Amino acid sequence: MPTEIPLALPTHLPDVPLYIGHTPAMRRVAEHILALAQTARTSALILGASGTGKELVAGAIHRHSNRAANPFIALNCAAIPPKLAEAELFGSEPGGYTDARMRRGWVEQADTGTLFLDEIGELPLSLQPTLLRFLQTQRFRRLGGERERQSDVRIIAATLRDLAVAVASGAFREDLLYRLNVFVITLPTLRERLDDLPELVAACLRQCVATLGFSHQPAITPDALALLAGYAWPGNLRELRNVLERALILNRGEDIRPKHLPEALRHPAGPVPVATPSLAECIAALALPPEGAPLLDLVHALEARLISQAMAQAGENQSQAARLLSLTRDQLRQRLKRMR
Repeated sequence: MPTEIPLALPTHLPDVPLYIGHTPAMRRVAEHILALAQTARTSALILGASGTGKELVAGAIHRHSNRAANPFIALNCAAIPPKLAEAELFGSEPGGYTDARMRRGWVEQADTGTLFLDEIGELPLSLQPTLLRFLQTQRFRRLGGERERQSDVRIIAATLRDLAVAVASGAFREDLLYRLNVFVITLPTLRERLDDLPELVAACLRQCVATLGFSHQPAITPDALALLAGYAWPGNLRELRNVLERALILNRGEDIRPKHLPEALRHPAGPVPVATPSLAECIAALALPPEGAPLLDLVHALEARLISQAMAQAGENQSQAARLLSLTRDQLRQRLKRMR
């Protein structure tokens, strides 16, 4: 019989049912979780598209290990301002930087437990050697401090980026990648595990009912389930949970029928044939230098155009714009400087 991970999730983790189902991909995930949980400190790297449940996997490793009674702390590296990243991770003492005060960083607060570093590819390059040293020695210094400290913490990292590409571009240290990917867990997309869909839907509905406070346990009609199975699910499990919760709100907790599902699921748009434009048409549409300009000028102009559009879409927030472009913040800043 395949090993199964129970559905019950701790309250501090997102309530998306990841471990339901018996597809080969999910059996491998469950086996890897249990194998890693038996080790004391081995770090891990979780790979997968957005919405596939990377934090849930980290939480399950923690929950099935002998660290389960100790802290589980999840930290989004992309959300930390680069100038504060070291203090956030390792803490600070007065004098470490302007207005610094004594505070314990997340590494210290997670002592005897697990620290989950989501979007590890966004960690500032300048901080990566410090994290590498900690992974190797379990020792660190607070920013501005002189005394070396120790923290017994398992580090689990996750990313949806290709870190090998980031290494090749100089945005991520190769030695840190080697240290993190001692144990790699790759999560399948929802589209790759559609055989699990009926069980996932049933579990999502149970959780949505509990969240919304409905007394009646709804079902989903076969024709509505068929529409779910025919959808591409770019947002994976997170999107499935949102679609079902929306449907329950619309029909006040009754059974879900096709009419309760979003338009994109009921009437998926097919591919629209588009004629291949000429080079001159591409240049005119993108407001690039005129045809005949050197290729490098065209490339720089296109890059500047894309960066400007991303910055506008992100409301001038460089971190968000960098994610839209699959760049690090440092890479985006370098390109912005070149544009000025």
